[in-house]
Amino acid sequence: MLYSVSRNASLTSIKDSKLYLILFILWPFLSFFTALINYDQKEARKVVYFFFIYYGLTFIIYSGGYVDAAGYALELKENAQLPFSDFFKILGGLNSDETSVDIVEPFISFLVSRFTEKHNLLFAAYAAIFGWFYLKSINILYGQYRTNPCWNTSIHLAFFSLILPITAINGFRMWTAAWLFFFGAYHVILHRDIRYFLLTLIAPLIHFSFISVNILLLIYFLIGNRNLVYIPVAIASFIVPQYVAPFFKAISFKLGGALQSRFDTYSNVDYLLSRQAAMEEAAWFLQLKNSLIFYYLLATIIIIQVWFKKSMEDRASRNLLSFLILFLAFVNFGKTIPSFGARFEILLFLFATYYVFRFYLKVPDKKISFMTIAGLFPILLHVMVAFRQGSESINAWILSPVFGMPLFNGPVSLMEIFFQ
Repeated sequence: MLYSVSRNASLTSIKDSKLYLILFILWPFLSFFTALINYDQKEARKVVYFFFIYYGLTFIIYSGGYVDAAGYALELKENAQLPFSDFFKILGGLNSDETSVDIVEPFISFLVSRFTEKHNLLFAAYAAIFGWFYLKSINILYGQYRTNPCWNTSIHLAFFSLILPITAINGFRMWTAAWLFFFGAYHVILHRDIRYFLLTLIAPLIHFSFISVNILLLIYFLIGNRNLVYIPVAIASFIVPQYVAPFFKAISFKLGGALQSRFDTYSNVDYLLSRQAAMEEAAWFLQLKNSLIFYYLLATIIIIQVWFKKSMEDRASRNLLSFLILFLAFVNFGKTIPSFGARFEILLFLFATYYVFRFYLKVPDKKISFMTIAGLFPILLHVMVAFRQGSESINAWILSPVFGMPLFNGPVSLMEIFFQ
């Protein structure tokens, strides 16, 4: 997606579409790679999207891998045994201790279960929804990138694309909601387009926790750019977040039902100990990755504001900065509930990376900056970790010629090939 080559002028869009279709059937991965190189083409972007769906169709649930993915597959099998009359139970879960407060994922799972209990079609549907908002968000940056393609914008566009890649459908609910929210919030924050609240308000139907960031977005929209208020709150969020945990618990208790149950799950001692044990077993770079990215982006934004502030004086950039400061405070306070704060930290990375990317769009110098060089290690570390984690679900046969080959051969993940 980073570089585009000129198209052959003799090829019409219809012929391009036919060629891509033929190539996709003959060798899906080669067509995907070709489409990335020619991402300027509308037809190429369609190929990328359909390859994502193909990845979902060939998705591998690796034993010992992501809990969410295995849970989705198990839920699908359980739904397949239920009568259609049970469908309506998924709409009444907000005050139920046993039913999920999310709606979209149970709805899709139940719908797919009417046709099959195998997970392939389910994850193809997940990839179609996730991929749509993922590419919509990337296309925002890519359209701007074409005005100043250089090392700095290329690296940050690539990083933005890989913060939550397509393999993140392992955690479909949280990460699909994240891309949907980013796409909608982008228009609300930068362009004050209130219509996109209708989109961000769908995010809580995918993952209940996005009620909180919708409230935050509404507060920002109503209050506006009040950095004299946001900055002290953000500074305080590094010092006194532990005092906010009782406040979250009190709110969840008043709401009751599944919301209280979910809070207790994320904050009880056993859950925290299990997460701590998992982190201790993980390699050092897994523990370090997010911290390095967090402080790289924070330091870069501070440097921009101290030395290059005039470059970011346009209204849209000022809007984004103000929301970033408010969102930073939200994430830091949210870390009192580990799973809550850590997840929204990833969403913070999306907004912060876009801010840095937006800055480099305005810099005429084509040379790689010292700030980008400083960020190469955390960025490359993130890419390596993302590939390692994503390799569990990527069927190695997806790289082979002939469409459908992974469906007719035994599943072999890239993780088994490269890391075992």
